[in-house]
Amino acid sequence: MPRKKTVIEMCPRCGLPISYYKVREVNGRRYVYAVHYLGYEKAGGKVKKKTKECYLGPEGSYEYATTTHINEGLVLYGATNKERLLDYLERIVEHLENAELEPHQEEKLRKLISRLLKKIGTSH
Repeated sequence: MPRKKTVIEMCPRCGLPISYYKVREVNGRRYVYAVHYLGYEKAGGKVKKKTKECYLGPEGSYEYATTTHINEGLVLYGATNKERLLDYLERIVEHLENAELEPHQEEKLRKLISRLLKKIGTSH
């Protein structure tokens, strides 16, 4: 009887089912990869498991990329952080609360807020 295929979730990078995660350590930093099981292939009389890996980012945050967003208070995360988008939005809102915007920037912000309100089903 064939073994049941385990799927953790869908890969945010390529959309394939994730079979498991792999973590590699390089220079004291840990990096996360999604591993996709693709079946078996025969090569030279041997049967070999076929997989594909997708890089999902570091465990924790990106150190170098975050330094370029320090003025906005943004800490950039890898794809394994499920709360990252709302965290980014929260930091951006905090930054915009104190920013002086040009009229065209204010109009663009109104349109973006309107889109967000539609997303959560609230009228303004």
